[in-house]
Amino acid sequence: MNEYILTNEPSIRIGFFLGVFVLVALWELASPKRPLSTSKAGRWLANIAVVALNTLLLRLLFPAAAVGVALFAQNHGWGLFNAIDAPLWLALPASVVLLDFAIWLQHV
Repeated sequence: MNEYILTNEPSIRIGFFLGVFVLVALWELASPKRPLSTSKAGRWLANIAVVALNTLLLRLLFPAAAVGVALFAQNHGWGLFNAIDAPLWLALPASVVLLDFAIWLQHV
């Protein structure tokens, strides 16, 4: 089961998003709280555009921000391997293992 979820995570995520969106849209059609000031189609289109823009910006900005913070830390001499002055052949695999360990800790 976990394997299925991990391999199909994007499809599951978009499926839940669309399912909840359709349920809320039907609820809004069946039981509006107040009279419309703008058209439903225009408002829904604007909301979907905000979701799309948000997704695009997150996909672009988060990796760029991570690289920017890494370069900033490197320029200022921050970080474990700047403090202990390890050779590259040791620092690189140790960094990968430590990063993988930190990601694993998020799931424990």
